[in-house]
Amino acid sequence: MTVPLQREGSESPSIATLSPNGAKGRFGVAYVRSIVSQAGVGFTETSPDEDVLAVDGSVDFAIAPARIQIKCSSRFSIAGTTATWHSEFHWRERWSACALPVYFILVILDFDDRVDWIDHQLSGTHQKAAAFWVRVNRLGSDQKIHIPKSQRLTVDSLQVWAREVEECF
Repeated sequence: MTVPLQREGSESPSIATLSPNGAKGRFGVAYVRSIVSQAGVGFTETSPDEDVLAVDGSVDFAIAPARIQIKCSSRFSIAGTTATWHSEFHWRERWSACALPVYFILVILDFDDRVDWIDHQLSGTHQKAAAFWVRVNRLGSDQKIHIPKSQRLTVDSLQVWAREVEECF
């Protein structure tokens, strides 16, 4: 049994206060938080207007944090082998100055309509999204970030990140 949710354009007044892009941004952060939480690791979100390092937060490992930039989009499909995102010069500049790993995470929603992002079933709540990652503090001057879909964000990814952070010492 699916619990109904209001569709965009319905006759009922909307309770939404976020723009469509704002809602996607918040969903992306919440999705990443859920994976980090599943791993039992802390997450510190960068305060709005304080993201001067071009990161949205830090995954807090015991030895040191890894920084992350999160983007959420419905322009891509979860299926496939890669996705490409344009990077801004000041992002690359700040990422390359970091001695610790910085990861770019792309959360992909297979649907554009908010109503379809999450499916509420009696058996549980299912997010219709997937996240993929790539390390970006060694990008160089390439303006495009190529995110391999073989690097799906999971608890195992965080094990890889923790090792990469530890290798910095």
